[in-house]
Amino acid sequence: MRKPKLLLDENIGLRVYEELRGRGVTVQSIVLERRGVSDIEVVEIAKREDKIIVTMDKEFGYLCSLHKPPGIILLRLRDPKVPNRLKAILRTLEFGEKLYGYMIIVTETIIRRRPII
Repeated sequence: MRKPKLLLDENIGLRVYEELRGRGVTVQSIVLERRGVSDIEVVEIAKREDKIIVTMDKEFGYLCSLHKPPGIILLRLRDPKVPNRLKAILRTLEFGEKLYGYMIIVTETIIRRRPII
């Protein structure tokens, strides 16, 4: 079973990146490596490196249907403070390799999976 590799969009932040890394998650941050790149470039990086994009930007839902990244975790949190973002991502990671091929929409109470087609 392959372990998900994550690509954090700029809006997820470095504190979440550091927490995930500290927990052994394979994670890369756009803030550290490619700050300011376009959303399409983020998708292209994810495709090249087989990584799942984690974002709070709804625009990725549209890009998902056009550019078909390996997967997207879209956080739709009422209170997007760092602890809540981290908790939502960790809950979602329980799906493991089943994250690939899907857009995952995460709220405080619900996780929905939609195939990327």
